[in-house]
Amino acid sequence: MAQSENHSRRRFLGSLVAAAGATALVSGKSEAEGLMGPSKNKIVYQLNQSDPAYILDILHSAAVVLQHFNSDADIVITCFGPGIWLLVKPAKNKHHYEKFILEQVQSLAMYEVSFHACEQTMKTIKINDADLIPEAKRVFSGAVDLMTLQQQGFAYIAW
Repeated sequence: MAQSENHSRRRFLGSLVAAAGATALVSGKSEAEGLMGPSKNKIVYQLNQSDPAYILDILHSAAVVLQHFNSDADIVITCFGPGIWLLVKPAKNKHHYEKFILEQVQSLAMYEVSFHACEQTMKTIKINDADLIPEAKRVFSGAVDLMTLQQQGFAYIAW
């Protein structure tokens, strides 16, 4: 395994541990969210590449945002084009991502990070909802999703 991958793993895991600690200090997000409404800290990431290093950078950034805001952040990662493969089950996935990447997606989902899958890309590569991992939520279009979320006050981040 390359040294940069080890470094990315350590950074990501450190960020998740810190976010978990911060969450333990505050009341549960889902209960608080019901009383106080959605977070004022909103961010949407564009994930449109299948490169594992690129994906790790975005997942790490999301973990850092969670840590910074003590898990009080609404985060969406919109996957389209080649980025859709992050959300495709391993059996159907031509990229065969390391188990570690899928575990990171699962960990972020536990902190209510949303992963949106572009329906238009799904049609193009001939996959359906059954081919997606459980953390994925289908949206009509990645581009429309990015635009709509920005109109709702989400900060837009692209690599």
